[in-house]
Amino acid sequence: MKRILLFVFALVLFQTGFAQSKPSNKKSRLLGIQFTGHDFETPADLNSKGMSFVLTDNQWSSFDRKRVGMAITYTEGLNDKFDFNARLGMSNVDYTLSNKPYASSTGSSTYTELDANLFMKLLTDDYVVSPFLSIGAGASVWKGYYASYMPAGVGLQFNLFDETFFTVQSQYRIPVTGNAANNLFFSIGVSAVLDK
Repeated sequence: MKRILLFVFALVLFQTGFAQSKPSNKKSRLLGIQFTGHDFETPADLNSKGMSFVLTDNQWSSFDRKRVGMAITYTEGLNDKFDFNARLGMSNVDYTLSNKPYASSTGSSTYTELDANLFMKLLTDDYVVSPFLSIGAGASVWKGYYASYMPAGVGLQFNLFDETFFTVQSQYRIPVTGNAANNLFFSIGVSAVLDK
């Protein structure tokens, strides 16, 4: 009986040691900060004036169209190619609600948003630079009007010593409810590992 118990104990130790020998590429939990920009004018021009006007007018790249803000992010790896990302952001914006034309703003007001995203990385975190696609769901509030949207976009992740990650991202925010407005979203952020 002692030999059987010793054999089972040795087998369990061997399995545990073997299972831990494989390195994991799953990202640790990260907390970060982002500088953001929202562009509501370019999508409105696309809808009303068309793509050719937007490209020839050359205003889409103007910094004056971006409403800057900040966001706090939380990121956690699901496996080596997929990360979960949550963002809470705020900025001052001014836009007209398409389904409430008389509720348009006479000035900027605080725009708060919360979204959850899935980052689909083309490379693992072992690489210094990794492009990714993102898709998610979000909710926002502006002047008491609640809305939901679907963010979809692309980005680049830069791995700095496996402890800090620098990201550059661009998304198109697709309205889901009537109070939401089409907008382009840009962000530059840095995230640090919470635990090793």
